[in-house]
Amino acid sequence: MEGGRKMNVVISKEIRVLSLAFLFLFAAFDAVQQYVTTFFSQAGLPTIGFTSLILVYLFFILSDPLSAIFVSKNGAKKSMIVGVIFYALFIFVLTTKVILLMYAASILLGIGASLLWTGQNTYLVRATKKKSRGTNAGFFGRSLYLGSAIGTIILGFFISKFSYQWSFLFAAFLPCISLFLLTKLKDLRSEGAKNHLLLLQRALTSKTAWRLSTIWFATFFINGLAIGRIPIEIKNIMGTNYIGYLSSLFYVMPILFTFWLGKLSDARGRKVMLLFAFLLSLVGLISLYFSHQAILLVIGIVFIALYFSMMYPSTLALVGDVATKNNLEYLTAFFWMMRNVGVVSALVLSAFIQTKAIYIISIAALAISIIILMPLLMSGFPAIKRQISREMA
Repeated sequence: MEGGRKMNVVISKEIRVLSLAFLFLFAAFDAVQQYVTTFFSQAGLPTIGFTSLILVYLFFILSDPLSAIFVSKNGAKKSMIVGVIFYALFIFVLTTKVILLMYAASILLGIGASLLWTGQNTYLVRATKKKSRGTNAGFFGRSLYLGSAIGTIILGFFISKFSYQWSFLFAAFLPCISLFLLTKLKDLRSEGAKNHLLLLQRALTSKTAWRLSTIWFATFFINGLAIGRIPIEIKNIMGTNYIGYLSSLFYVMPILFTFWLGKLSDARGRKVMLLFAFLLSLVGLISLYFSHQAILLVIGIVFIALYFSMMYPSTLALVGDVATKNNLEYLTAFFWMMRNVGVVSALVLSAFIQTKAIYIISIAALAISIIILMPLLMSGFPAIKRQISREMA
C-alpha cells in the first residue's frame, strides 16, 4: 500500500507457524555456531571448523539451483522438513568428534540449507499477499534473530554448567520442535506440469535476473566483510571489553527494527527502501573507514546493522515482486545462490585482507551494484517482472 494511508498489520497464520519453527531451529543452530570454534579447539581439532564452513557453503551454492527443482516438484513444506532434518543431524554429529562424519554432515547441511531456504522464501511468498509481504517478512526476520539471540544465551549457560557434548545434544533436540511445527503448515506449491530443467536454465541465463541479483550479492558481501573486520576495529579502538556489546547490535537491531522496516517497505515501496538502505550502507562504510575515533566506529556499526535490518525483509519480499507463480522457485534459488556467493567472497577476501582496504572494496561493490541496478529500479518492479517472465518463457 503506497502513500500515507494507514496499513493494518496482517500476519498470515502460516507465517506465524513458519516463524516459530525457524525460531526454534536457529535457537539451536546459530547458538551452536557461536561455540563450535571453541568446541573444536578444546577437542584438539582447531582446523575442522573452517573446513566444515567451507564445505557447508560450497554445497549450499552448488545445491541452490537444484533445490528449485526439488521444491517445485515436492513443495516448500516437504523441502523445509528435509532441510531441518539435515540441520539436526549436523548438530548431533558434532558431539561424536569423528572427523569424516563431521565432513559428511557438513556436506549434507549445505544441501539441506539450500532446500530449507529456497523452501522458506518460496513459502513466504505463496502464503502472503503483496500488500503485506514485507510485514510478514519482517515478522519472520524478527523471530529468526530473536531465536538466535535467546539460543546463544541459553546454550552459553548450559556449557558453563555441563559439557559441550551434553549442551549440543540439548540443542539437537530443538529442531524436533521445528519439525512438528512445519508439519502443521498448509502444503502450498505451484500447480501444473513444468519443464524443470528448462526453467532452471532460463533462470540462470536471464540477464535481468543477473542484474537484479546484485542486490543479494552486495548485501551479503558487505555484511560478511563488515562483520569479519568490525570486531578487530572495536578491539583496536575501544578495547576487547566492547566487542561483545557492539557486535551484539547485529542481533539487537534486527530484533528491534526488522518487523517495522518490513512493514515500511509495504507502505513506501521496496524501491525507496532499497535506495535508502544503500545510502545507509555507504555512510556506514565511510564512517568505518575513517574510524580512528570511537564515535565514528559506533556510527558505522549502527548504520551497517540498520542497513542489514532493512535489507533482510526487503530481499525476502522482493522475490515475490518480480517472480510469477511458474518461475518463483527458480528465481528464489538463483537469488539465494548469489547471496551465498557474496558470503563466500567476503570470507575469502577477509582471509587475505586484514586492513581498512576491506571497506574500500565494500564501497566499490556497493557502487557497482547501484550502477547496475539504477536503470532497473527506475523502470519499476512490474516492468522487471514482465521482462524476467519473457526471458524465462
